[in-house]
Amino acid sequence: PASVLIIGHMQLSESIRARVIDFFLDNGADATMELQEVILLSNGHYNGRRFYCGNLQAIWLPLSGELSLMIEDVEQARINISVDEAATNAA
Repeated sequence: PASVLIIGHMQLSESIRARVIDFFLDNGADATMELQEVILLSNGHYNGRRFYCGNLQAIWLPLSGELSLMIEDVEQARINISVDEAATNAA
């Protein structure tokens, strides 16, 4: 059902967001700084999310299952996250 898909997507988003926040805090972000999150669209279709906090950013691309973590536009890590793994970690 559609409700299961929506819940799965919400759990995935929360899991990705948690990993991004951990990366940001581990790399000097102040816990009081605002996390900005942008939904990426192309031709009206969802492509992923981009997160910003100061000079730190992360990009989640669900089609590839990759989360790229960057400091000042230089990629520091690329994590492959399966939908099943992310949903399990979020629970």
